[in-house]
Amino acid sequence: MKTGAEVVVIGAGIAGLATARLLHEAGKEVRVVTRELGEASRVPDALLNPVRGKRGTVAPEAEEALEALWDFYPRFGPVRRGILRPVPVADREVWKGKLEGRRIPHQWLDEGLYLENAGWLETTPLLHRLAEGLDILYAEVERLELNTLYLRTPEPRTLRLRAGRVVYAGGASGAHLVGLGGRFTPGSVLHTQEHFKQARSYGVYVAGHSLGGSYLPHRQTYTPHQTEPHEIEWLLSEAEKLLGYRPAYSSSWAGVRYRLDPDYLKAIPGGYALTGFGSAAYFYAPLYAHRLLKRIQGKS
Repeated sequence: MKTGAEVVVIGAGIAGLATARLLHEAGKEVRVVTRELGEASRVPDALLNPVRGKRGTVAPEAEEALEALWDFYPRFGPVRRGILRPVPVADREVWKGKLEGRRIPHQWLDEGLYLENAGWLETTPLLHRLAEGLDILYAEVERLELNTLYLRTPEPRTLRLRAGRVVYAGGASGAHLVGLGGRFTPGSVLHTQEHFKQARSYGVYVAGHSLGGSYLPHRQTYTPHQTEPHEIEWLLSEAEKLLGYRPAYSSSWAGVRYRLDPDYLKAIPGGYALTGFGSAAYFYAPLYAHRLLKRIQGKS
């Protein structure tokens, strides 16, 4: 087994796999270390949404992120265009003011704001396509000392792996390895029996077979999360406001999002951290993976 690589990426969520894929395509020797494929990025369906929340906040660098994601994701699978935001009539002038002067294609319909260049995608097929051909080692990182990783493998045994550069692209569960602080937000998604071709988002969202959202408070440390009955009731009641009915569901997914504001890409001893996107990981991952590639290539 190899005990070194030019670049070692920790984490195989969307940020880690996007980074590893671009490095691999650029001819870099890259190895991904992860406990499992996808990690917190396995939320069933992901929105690519440049206008956030109920206040209509336009995401920082929204135009750049949209351009990067449409250049990247369609290479690996289908991406569905369009998100409908059913903004209350009383709030629309405020939203219009926030969108004024921004290069975000949109239309105002009777139902609300239609974001033409936003979209959604199914995550599992995408993650598997991104992983194809990559050197992936399934192991748990016990500790990180500059460019050296100490790993626990399934055997079990401890393996030491050296890297020319380390990229920490893990999420909430491994954030202690790099000690960057941040906040941790638990949330859940219901797997709906109905398939929603048109993504809708206001309070909660529906897209594909997903009904998702979170109202739970942030935490200062990572704790694994399991869906609670009160979350299910909240999701269904918010869905009723969004759709006019409560969709039937068959199962649930629970996870913890890790958020750093606004330093998604920063230097750490031995390399870089690319993490902390919160619920916007699929939106920002291609843009920041490209930026990280440029740094490693010495072009920025």
